[in-house]
Amino acid sequence: MRIFGWIVAAAAGALALAAAPAEAQTKLRFFTNFDASAVRIWQPILDAYEKANPNVKVTMETVAGSGAAIYPDVLRTSMAAGDPPDVFFMWGGEIAGPFIDAGQVMDLGAIYDKHGWKQRMTPWTVDAITRNGKIWGVPFNARGMGFFYRKDIFAKHKISEPKSYAELEQVCETLKKNNVYCASFGGKFGWHPMRLLDYFIETACGPDMHNKLNRLEASWDSACAVDAYGRLKKWVDRGWLVPDFLSVTPADARMPVYLGDAAMIIEGDWFEFVVRGDKQSSANLDFFLPPTGHQPLRYSAFPHQWMIPAKAKNPEASAHFIDFITSPGLQKQFPAAFLASATVGIEPDCKEWPITCKWRQIITTSRDIYPPTDQAFTKELMDGFFEVQSGIIAGKIAPADGGKQMQAKAEAWKATKK
Repeated sequence: MRIFGWIVAAAAGALALAAAPAEAQTKLRFFTNFDASAVRIWQPILDAYEKANPNVKVTMETVAGSGAAIYPDVLRTSMAAGDPPDVFFMWGGEIAGPFIDAGQVMDLGAIYDKHGWKQRMTPWTVDAITRNGKIWGVPFNARGMGFFYRKDIFAKHKISEPKSYAELEQVCETLKKNNVYCASFGGKFGWHPMRLLDYFIETACGPDMHNKLNRLEASWDSACAVDAYGRLKKWVDRGWLVPDFLSVTPADARMPVYLGDAAMIIEGDWFEFVVRGDKQSSANLDFFLPPTGHQPLRYSAFPHQWMIPAKAKNPEASAHFIDFITSPGLQKQFPAAFLASATVGIEPDCKEWPITCKWRQIITTSRDIYPPTDQAFTKELMDGFFEVQSGIIAGKIAPADGGKQMQAKAEAWKATKK
């Protein structure tokens, strides 16, 4: 009986051991705005992380194609439902601001110290994502924007890169006389022509005044802001821009440039990658920083960042994942995914990516930047900005009235914050 009892007990123990569950797998939701080509490039990175961390499963979710017009709203819905991702992509400034101010993201200061992230990153990118003296995200990309142009069109019409705003207008006039549009934009979502208006504001108002307008410390009814609106109207009225573009998507706005119907487009350092994704050659493209007449010359730039929700289910695993994907060693293994990396020392192959390489020399050395307006304003105020901008483009609002309307919207917004 004692032997039988021992056998039964041993068998029961073995059964319990066999039935014990394996160590629970940590699941990370990775939320991005990646398009299909970026998803393909990033999947091997996620595979590499899972191979190095077999108890972690990373699921990538993406909302692509609209820039900052839709993605933050989808993220906001996820937050409100109490089901946030573990790591998410975000821009800087006032696109990220509402999530920070609502207490929906983690203060990463202590984690920065633990992993040495501040020393790892291009300095201005960390400064740009700091809010109220705290660091809320980890830089992913350092981005800059300028005028891309078709080299063959410039050469055919004996056009050189303009060194002043007056020269840029002359370039547009020369192109128009030769039946070529100066530039192409996609007005759907508002942020693509915003880049042109931002340039006009920087040029007409100068850096100090532009900063004050962004901070709502100066009136949008001022002479220089009205002048900037007037330049936007002039470019439309003179036929320098591909017409009827308010309903055109930014992606479709690239087509006139590819076809040679337009000579220029305002895009960022990512454009060489995008062009190749569109099955076009980038060999016939170059870019210049828009001339403003002010020194130092500032250009529009911004960081992308990774953030961790305050209610993330696995914050330690989330931080470990971010540490992995921002590390120099990992990024050097997957260069196509990090062409604009904010990590110090990560450079593209200049033979393979000459335009991107040229951008990197600017972005990693210059602090003279200004943010796109949609990263300076909250979404509510940005909706008003886009409304005025579209009204001027459509000819429904005069520049002087645009200045008055924009200032009224700014005053109304400030009143809600008192």
